[in-house]
Amino acid sequence: MRRDSDRRTDHAAVTVLLAAKAAVLEGRLGVLREAIDEVDARIHSVSEKIRRLPSVGDHEPPPASEGSAPGLAPSPDRHP
Repeated sequence: MRRDSDRRTDHAAVTVLLAAKAAVLEGRLGVLREAIDEVDARIHSVSEKIRRLPSVGDHEPPPASEGSAPGLAPSPDRHP
């Protein structure tokens, strides 16, 4: 089976085309890496904020000072 003359492959043109496509793909890869780095930094930041949150059992209410909340302190007249 012989190749027709119009179907011959121009190796130089194919090489240039593949090199151009590779450059585009490398550019896209750089953009994706930057996006991944941004997401990774955001995950780390949120993880740090979550880690610093108090645990459910760790929260202690602030001490109540007398006279600061009228009506909430027990009456001295009442005996338990």
